[in-house]
Amino acid sequence: RDGRLLRCWWWLRQRWLRSFLTETDVVDPERLRRIGGVDVSFVKGSETDACAALVVLDAATLEVIHTSCRRVVLTAPYIPGYLAFREVRFLLELLAELREAAPHL
Repeated sequence: RDGRLLRCWWWLRQRWLRSFLTETDVVDPERLRRIGGVDVSFVKGSETDACAALVVLDAATLEVIHTSCRRVVLTAPYIPGYLAFREVRFLLELLAELREAAPHL
């Protein structure tokens, strides 16, 4: 029952967030100085233990200029189509830490 309620809430939030979606380039790729990526990878054999990671590259050289990762425990259930709602909190925390520690990146 709680899973259905959560799925309904996530469905509503996803529809609302969709209204902010931009499907055209808003940044000139030639002006990019940094490229960042995030991911959550699970510990083999676990559905809850994972590592959240953030990497920043120099756009011209592709040199890694920042990395951070953290072991996390996911408490929200896996629901196909709503992966971000399960993982995004940890990734936003890494981004906030980067902004505080190295705002120039």
